[in-house]
Amino acid sequence: MKKLILVLIIGLAFQSCKQASAQKKVEVQQFYPELYGFKLGQYREAAKKEFGKPIKYGKFEDGFIYEAFLLKPDSSLHIVFEYAAKDTNVIWSIQVSGKNNSTDLGFRNLKLGINKAQTEDYLGKPSSSEDIGEYGQRLVFNKTNFSVEVNTKGKLSSVKILNNSNELFPKQDFEKLPTFEKIQKILNTGTNKEILYLLSGDLEIYYKEGIYSFQKSFKTEEKTDYSKIISLIRKISNDLTTVNTKNNKEYIESIRIVEGEDSKRVMKFIKGHTIKEIVFKYYGGQYLIYEINAN
Repeated sequence: MKKLILVLIIGLAFQSCKQASAQKKVEVQQFYPELYGFKLGQYREAAKKEFGKPIKYGKFEDGFIYEAFLLKPDSSLHIVFEYAAKDTNVIWSIQVSGKNNSTDLGFRNLKLGINKAQTEDYLGKPSSSEDIGEYGQRLVFNKTNFSVEVNTKGKLSSVKILNNSNELFPKQDFEKLPTFEKIQKILNTGTNKEILYLLSGDLEIYYKEGIYSFQKSFKTEEKTDYSKIISLIRKISNDLTTVNTKNNKEYIESIRIVEGEDSKRVMKFIKGHTIKEIVFKYYGGQYLIYEINAN
């Protein structure tokens, strides 16, 4: 079942880092949904399937839960996932931390271990900073969903992303809904990476009375199609090439409104096609495929 995600910031002792593309500065309203190959909103079990048993976990007084996993045997790299109190089954934040300076973290080409000045060269000047004691200093960037930490030696030690999509993008921009032609083309002939880019972390596919979702990180899914989501999408979207979008007896676009949830945009196929509905949610300033109903 789909559930809402509560937006709340919680500090952890673990640090996490995402990579920043060289020479680029942070701009207004930037939302990064992915870190270390995981997307915000993925189901909690995907982290356990990817990494096994957490090395540390706990629950805060407000109901938020965190789980930490070891990424390197020498303890030079960790990842921490937080799960919001209103839905502890989906990833609300991702934080990677440590001193390993050789691992690709998948965030703007940033590397752990660079100094504070180099970090600001990549990301721009932070909006604010705060003392976090023995862990050093946290740098905060307004109108984004990430923060970074530099340790007491002035070295980048952490990157964290979190789900503040509703704060950054409180109103949907309907003009950003992809055209059916674009969706059809990518689902049929796109690369694994192109298909995954269209999908939300909590995507569910309903097909032959089964429910399919991602069981591992997007990085693993891109390489191996571990959950068979990509191959299933290609299979059930084959006949979308025959859709006549000008015939409202065959194809319509609508809005799904459910009390207590953000509205969703729906591409509906009336008859003659395996897929009955493709449902989009507005997340991080773009529309992502949230459900595919092929029952």
